[in-house]
Amino acid sequence: MRAPAEDVTGTLAGKTVLITGGDTGVGKEIAVSLAAQGAQVVIQHPHAPESAADVVKEITGSGGSALALAADIGDRLEYEELVQALLEECGQWDVLVTTPAAALTTPLAELTADEFDSAFATPARGVLHGLQLASAHLADGGRVITVANAAPPSTTVDEAATGAIAEFTRVLAADFTPRRIAVNAVSAATGSPDPNAARLLGPVSETTEISEVVAFLASDAAEAVTAQHIRVARGGEGTGNTA
Repeated sequence: MRAPAEDVTGTLAGKTVLITGGDTGVGKEIAVSLAAQGAQVVIQHPHAPESAADVVKEITGSGGSALALAADIGDRLEYEELVQALLEECGQWDVLVTTPAAALTTPLAELTADEFDSAFATPARGVLHGLQLASAHLADGGRVITVANAAPPSTTVDEAATGAIAEFTRVLAADFTPRRIAVNAVSAATGSPDPNAARLLGPVSETTEISEVVAFLASDAAEAVTAQHIRVARGGEGTGNTA
């Protein structure tokens, strides 16, 4: 990935953003959205180069800047090697967007310990590693955004796991305050509009996309927004609120 051209514009121009799981699903949507705002996008994929290459092609074909790097983020060493490769290639790291998926589809009474470890403990470990590496390597004034999104149709166990990952991120925001790094979580939800979300983000409607919220949180306009868990609509069925 080359340094962005001087004429690159957008709210994220000049920022390097690492998006875990950026090769598919909501991670891909976020990667495309942030690249359109001028960010240099680094797409982490779990050794799935074909899907990541397709996203890079889509972004660069539209005039954006993107790079794909492989790593198992549940493995601390692999994740750290990815961050070092990012820093060598891009020179700085400004934003971390993590997109863990719990995917706990088994009802509570039938859930086994192995299923729990695979579907919850493993993605949660990736979030932990990302927070630790961001603490060590993210630029001052940077952003950490965890997108804890339970894919519908989800179970109550899945919703609980997703909320736990989001809250884990939110509470650890205090550790990043000395370096002015804003740390927030975003998740999908159903329910009524919450005025607090509008206070933080501006107008939030039933059609507000997670990628729009992430783009705002990554921008300079959200400098004062931290330690928030922002809940936005799932497929137009609900809307935003914060915890």
